[in-house]
Amino acid sequence: MPGTASSEVSSNSGDNSQYVFLAGAISGVAEGVTIQPLEMLKTRFQINQGAHLRIIPTVKEIIAEGGVGQLYRGGAPEIMGLMPRATAALSTLEFSRRLFRSWHDGQLLAPYAYLSGALSGVTEGVAFAPFQVIKVRLMAKEHLGRYANSADCLRQVLQQEGPAALFIGLVPTLYRNCIWNCVYYGTMHRIDQRLPQLDSHAAAALRQLAVGTAVGMAATCLNAPFDVVKSRFQSQLPGQGRRLGVLPCLLAIRAEEGLGALYRGFVPKALRLGIGQSVGLVMFEQVR
Repeated sequence: MPGTASSEVSSNSGDNSQYVFLAGAISGVAEGVTIQPLEMLKTRFQINQGAHLRIIPTVKEIIAEGGVGQLYRGGAPEIMGLMPRATAALSTLEFSRRLFRSWHDGQLLAPYAYLSGALSGVTEGVAFAPFQVIKVRLMAKEHLGRYANSADCLRQVLQQEGPAALFIGLVPTLYRNCIWNCVYYGTMHRIDQRLPQLDSHAAAALRQLAVGTAVGMAATCLNAPFDVVKSRFQSQLPGQGRRLGVLPCLLAIRAEEGLGALYRGFVPKALRLGIGQSVGLVMFEQVR
């Protein structure tokens, strides 16, 4: 559990700092492999501007495009990006918590638990943004046939749009990540402080997954609209229209497609974040 494990680390911070970055990278890979098909569904739902999609028909459509492996299209940049993303986020979370504990005699007060989560979202967003652009371009139905693979997509984006294109959607990405990480890590810390200790590592891991999934789904309710805006920005090619700011885009989607459009892909997104983040966090705690 994050709260318990982090408390233990705070008293031995000099003994295991070298493992924090490694643990973050390993947890990122574990998370990516677990949730990649859900990521494909979420992205397809979010960039669709027509009738609302359903999970089963969309899965069938994706498989029809290129077999079961099509569910993992865009998986290479996603999983590659999860390594620096998880390393940046979890390392920032860990070291900021250590700093905040040092201010209060080893105690992590609730406001600082939430603040450390928000700070982790900043480094996570910056580290992950370029990989997200490539992933969204590969997953978008309207771009089928445009890019042969991840390397070809990266080459075309750099040649046709320039290096700055790899940070398209960075602002909504930061909103999305900071909100979710603040709610998730802050709430998980408070819950962990109130739950009884479990002697069994297996039971503790299962409880972590269950509680983490529930908290992750709740956090998703708050950040989902920003994720839709991010995906819309990143899927758009040059010349396809003017890219609005975050707030104007939110208002435009609400006016043109309805309030529900801001929550497109909510179910696969909630499952992807709740399950994936919990798997990653459990792996991080075990390796660290």
